[in-house]
Amino acid sequence: MSAGSWRNASIPLEADVRWSRCNVYKNPGDPNDTRIVSCDKWDYDPEQDRCTITSYWELVSLRQRLRALAETFYFGGSLICMSAVGLVADRVGRMPVLLSAVAVLQIATVGGCCAASYQAYVLSRFLNSGCVATVAVLSCTLLFEESKHENRNRHLCAAITAGMLMVEVWLAVAQLLRQINWIVMQIFILSPTLLTLYAVSAVHESARWCVSVNHIDRAEVLMIAAATENHFPVCSTACMLERLTTEVLRTERRITIPSGNAAEAKAVQRRALVMLGLSFSTTFTQYSMLAVQALVASETTAWFQWTSSEANHASFILLYVLFTKISPPRLLAATVPAVGGIACVVSLSFAFGYAYLTTLSFLLANPLTYVVKVLIFTNVLEMVL
Repeated sequence: MSAGSWRNASIPLEADVRWSRCNVYKNPGDPNDTRIVSCDKWDYDPEQDRCTITSYWELVSLRQRLRALAETFYFGGSLICMSAVGLVADRVGRMPVLLSAVAVLQIATVGGCCAASYQAYVLSRFLNSGCVATVAVLSCTLLFEESKHENRNRHLCAAITAGMLMVEVWLAVAQLLRQINWIVMQIFILSPTLLTLYAVSAVHESARWCVSVNHIDRAEVLMIAAATENHFPVCSTACMLERLTTEVLRTERRITIPSGNAAEAKAVQRRALVMLGLSFSTTFTQYSMLAVQALVASETTAWFQWTSSEANHASFILLYVLFTKISPPRLLAATVPAVGGIACVVSLSFAFGYAYLTTLSFLLANPLTYVVKVLIFTNVLEMVL
């Protein structure tokens, strides 16, 4: 039977006189039986067929919702893990949690690339998301705690933006490979995960955390080792440790915000809720604009991707320079209204069909949302550490 005859006998027509993509006749050989059932897989043109996540696990028709389920598990992984990681890291230390997350991340990445079932793939995505968020947040926290007060904002900005720039370059290369097997492409995209193994030898426990939990002896070892490695005078470090030990023994309490200061604690909680709201609003705005961008993608030209990447690079460099002159709270107060204004321009231009104006607005919106995320993270660390 030819392909045309098979379609006429097996696939019903929809209201728009097109072949149905999700239904077939229950009894194709009986012309009098017009009952239809949902299909559970597709047949693909051999000349255009390539392995994708949709074809690999037949995520078609009624099974399309499984793709959304995989994304839900992925985003839920970071949300659930980060809800508990902060408490555990404050109790047992940054390094045990960080190294555990790195180990699980390696296993989850390999498991996801080799997953033989959809369930195993979703589980690996869940663990991968949670461990990536854990490693990212704890790495930035350690950098912030171990940097000098006058340099820590710039160090944090440089670390975050360098990672974002590398991701953009890596994904741009991955776009060139989008026509290959999706499993090979997934291995390529996730291969930088191996770089996190460097944390085993390069990252050390935070001396600041050791002091906060009264582990003075351990803090002394860490600070002397850091002074030796950075060619800082050991005698100056020893004098500072002696003063620190005397102060801790005298006060006999953690050197943090006093627990009895209820007013200050409530103020920190209020600021934390404000940062949570800003983070949610910025992320929601970013994903909304990405959805609009996908709708007008066919009307954009080839210059957009290159220009967008260069705009991101310029914004990161500008942010690093501004950190030396303006405080993070003031920068955040200036950029948040700008993001809101550009989001309004995107909405109005898309609603009235000005595709070119919508595209230009994206070029400003994308880098600004990234900048706001960096500023929110920096402000949160300054607020609680």
